[in-house]
Amino acid sequence: MNHRIGRNIGLDYSFTFLSNLNLLHALWMIWLSLRGFSLLELGLLEGIFHATSFLMEVPTGAVADLWGRRNSRVLGRLFFLLSIFFLWQADSFLFQAVGFALTAIGYNLESGAGDALVYDSLAHLQRDHEYMGIKGKKELIYQCASVTAFLTGGYIATRNYNYVFSIVAVVAVLSLINALFMVEPPIKKTAAPVEGSLIKKILGSLIQQTRDSLLVIKKEPRIAFLIVYTEAVFVFVTTQYFYLQTWWKFAGYTEWYMGVVFACQGLLAGLSAVLAPKLDKRFGEEKLLAAVPVLLLISLWGTAVFSVKGVFFILIGAFEGILMVTVSDYINKLIPSEFRATILSYQSMVFSLLMILLFPVIGWIGDLYSLDVSLYIIAGTGSAVFLLYKIFESVKRVKQ
Repeated sequence: MNHRIGRNIGLDYSFTFLSNLNLLHALWMIWLSLRGFSLLELGLLEGIFHATSFLMEVPTGAVADLWGRRNSRVLGRLFFLLSIFFLWQADSFLFQAVGFALTAIGYNLESGAGDALVYDSLAHLQRDHEYMGIKGKKELIYQCASVTAFLTGGYIATRNYNYVFSIVAVVAVLSLINALFMVEPPIKKTAAPVEGSLIKKILGSLIQQTRDSLLVIKKEPRIAFLIVYTEAVFVFVTTQYFYLQTWWKFAGYTEWYMGVVFACQGLLAGLSAVLAPKLDKRFGEEKLLAAVPVLLLISLWGTAVFSVKGVFFILIGAFEGILMVTVSDYINKLIPSEFRATILSYQSMVFSLLMILLFPVIGWIGDLYSLDVSLYIIAGTGSAVFLLYKIFESVKRVKQ
């Protein structure tokens, strides 16, 4: 049994590569723009994605905790396959919205389940001390998949977008098959089972799991602090990433150019993620969590202000990779196994809420004024949030 559970690590590496070999990731805004959707509509569609994600994160996290991380991953891949059809074929805003909602649910089913499956597999094998190194390797694999997707997708899109969609569908099927070979690690349950009808058992279990997870966070508020702080940083990076695609397209750059920039950014992020454990040992978690977001903000401003936007955007990757691995390792150490997927889903939930608030507004500003103004707003808002965090931190120290 231990041998089969140990195989989860290798299978997770291959799943990470296949599931992130998404040729559409850097192209969907261009694809929909070419089909006549406005910047505001694109912002609303991204808002629908994150609204769905916000509402479904905790229920899907509870599904993974209650009925299996592997099963959650398999179901997530099925939802993703269905969403591809809508993005590919739908001409109306309504059906595109359905597709984005399906994509969000597929993402939700994977977001907490993936890391939870890996960490609990390692914990069962008494190898959880290896998690940070494995997370760094996983981030490198993720970025290598992204690099491949950016370069391949950008090249193929200049010829025929239908080929892009076909390849994405085939790779999604392969990732589904990969997930089917995984094994659920045994997890000790402390909560009493819910009695009653099937519907009552399902709803009761979800409510109970959510309530117990919130109690864990209440006992360890550091979890909530790290989640809100770091996800806010990632939101500004992600928003800039998507709107830069349209900025470059309007400026006359090709999909191939964008693919090269995103590939370099992803490669740097992957390499920095692998180095994160060494940086953590040398400088410590507190210093990394204080310094890295500042460097990210400097890069956001560089992308907004200077004409060499690609250079500063590539630099963002280095700091993002370090922050992601460091935070993931620390949060997992604070969470009991039976609530891991649910609490990790709160992380994505915070991200989605912030994206709902910011992304459509940035698109509206881009339509009303220009995308240059939108990029300034992204960097400025990120700086304001960081300033609020520093004020909060100072007040907290004074009280202590």
